Amino acid sequence: MAIEVEITPSASKALLKLAQNPLASYIRISAGSSCGCGKTGFQMQWDDRKAFTDTVIRTAGPKLVVDRTAKAQLNGGVIDYSEDPMTKGFRIVTPHPSSGSECGCGSSH
Repeated sequence: MAIEVEITPSASKALLKLAQNPLASYIRISAGSSCGCGKTGFQMQWDDRKAFTDTVIRTAGPKLVVDRTAKAQLNGGVIDYSEDPMTKGFRIVTPHPSSGSECGCGSSH
């Protein structure tokens, strides 16, 4: 099953920058609980391994590898990147109510 994910121009630019000094072969996106609110959060980290159950998303920069746990939750989502005085980094927002959006605890997952 294919996965549909929008990568914003700012995220594409940040991924291209990461590709200049890669720490591994892929950037893995995995799902996990990020706080006590019960919403699913996503993690992105460098990884050299790819399982046969993983889905690869090709970008202008490094390949993104999505594990099967995160795949359904990430489908239809948006990967963005922002830099402001308070935060710097990637943000994943999904259309699913149990993952990837603002939560009551003030964190964005």
